[in-house]
Amino acid sequence: MFNRVVVFVLFCLFVSPACAQTAMEAENDVPAAQGGASTLPPALKDLRAHVDAEQTMDFKTSFHTSSNVLNIQSEGSAHFLVRKPNQFRIEVSTHNASYEYVSDGTVLTIYNIAQKSYAQVAARANVQGNMSLIAGLMGFQARIFDFFAALDQASDGLSSVQITPKGAGTVGGRECDRFIVTSMVEKWDVSLEMPAPHLPCKLVSGDVDDPSATLQVNEFTWEKAPSLTADTFVFSPPPGSKKTDVGSVLASPE
Repeated sequence: MFNRVVVFVLFCLFVSPACAQTAMEAENDVPAAQGGASTLPPALKDLRAHVDAEQTMDFKTSFHTSSNVLNIQSEGSAHFLVRKPNQFRIEVSTHNASYEYVSDGTVLTIYNIAQKSYAQVAARANVQGNMSLIAGLMGFQARIFDFFAALDQASDGLSSVQITPKGAGTVGGRECDRFIVTSMVEKWDVSLEMPAPHLPCKLVSGDVDDPSATLQVNEFTWEKAPSLTADTFVFSPPPGSKKTDVGSVLASPE
């Protein structure tokens, strides 16, 4: 039997506790209409340039997820180590489950820490493709990468991506600039650190038509000069672990 809380958490990975009010604000804010090509505000332009230029990422997030469709909530933490084009190690921990996702660029491994079981599938060519693959396998979606893709689309002049500045605020004691970014299907309420390169402090995301259907809120801490070795992205089966299929790796002991 699948643990629906674990599956849902993996579907709604990026979130942080402490966000009921922010979630309501994200749902109620309506982006200003823009004619013609979208133009990135300076802070978002700097962030996009930084993401494009950097070959590695190292960030942590605490998360809280909620859904009025599944009528469940969950929270936990995650650590992302990423190297372009398609290597990563993601460690996710909730109150009742812990997983690792490791791509060495060729093979993507999904490891259930408590059960000491893992499954492997072919990795895709880039990080975004691997995130989509994980979504297809188990309902897991990392929306911060969708957000980065929306910035690319806005920079390329797609008017379907709309951006509204919402002023300054604080997140965890950090001074941030807040923006609402909306595509045809997703909506993000993002707070960016004021100092360049304006990395995300907080991200609230949901569907455009019904933001509360599946709401994700997260706060981030970033390692701004990550030093990652090739070994970071190598999965070595722990002693006593067994290889199985994806469904078994995600199965609950219940």
